[in-house]
Amino acid sequence: MPSASSFTFEPLFIVLGIAALVAYSRAWRRERASTGHAVTFAAGVVLIVAALNSPLETIAIDYLVLFHLLQNVMIGDWAPVLLLIGLTPAMREALVRRGGHPFALVTRPFVALPVWVVTWYVIHLGPVYDTAVTSTTLLHVEHAVLIATGLAFWWPVLVDVPHEVPTLGRIAYVFAAFVGTAFLGIVLTFAPPIYSHYEGLDTRLWGISAAADQNLGGVLMSTEQAVVFGAAIIWLLIRLFREETEAEERLAAEQRAAGLRQH
Repeated sequence: MPSASSFTFEPLFIVLGIAALVAYSRAWRRERASTGHAVTFAAGVVLIVAALNSPLETIAIDYLVLFHLLQNVMIGDWAPVLLLIGLTPAMREALVRRGGHPFALVTRPFVALPVWVVTWYVIHLGPVYDTAVTSTTLLHVEHAVLIATGLAFWWPVLVDVPHEVPTLGRIAYVFAAFVGTAFLGIVLTFAPPIYSHYEGLDTRLWGISAAADQNLGGVLMSTEQAVVFGAAIIWLLIRLFREETEAEERLAAEQRAAGLRQH
């Protein structure tokens, strides 16, 4: 078994990360976009590449399911949010045009939400998890699916095209996602070990038992979702209040203009 400090690589995601940065750099220079956009997008790419090409990958495969679950939230929740925030409006519209009908379909809230929830549960089923972690190809597929479904899920929350979802609808969407996946975190927190791969490991880091490992993973997942989805809902509530204030100001301005015309 490799040392916990040794590197494990998924070169596919290094190549894809470099390709994404090159494509983004070209679009960024054409638009002369802000540095903030570029830094945010690059942070999303680095998060994915670092999570899958580092000792974190070694620990996730050969030592602790806790670190595998950490990997999943890094590439499935954190990185997609950073990548989408890093896109400028023109970049988002270009992706919509190139993606056409299939892209519009998978980013539709009533499609993206159930696909994301089902994917999250299926990937974390005991037999699926145990099979993926012992196969390089399947592990690549698992990670690619998490990234893709994460991007599709967060698109309706953060982007206005091709579907401009009302802010109140976005709040309901995020809340539904939190409720829909909360059960998984609860199960992992309180259930006996369900991942035979990790239960059968001879060596464990820091003396953590298989049961404690999984239970800590459940706590991590539940806490992460509470923080990420809670932050998204707070941001959306602020946006909702701002929209209502602007609507009231427009109405007041229209009423004043109407009063002036009458005089």
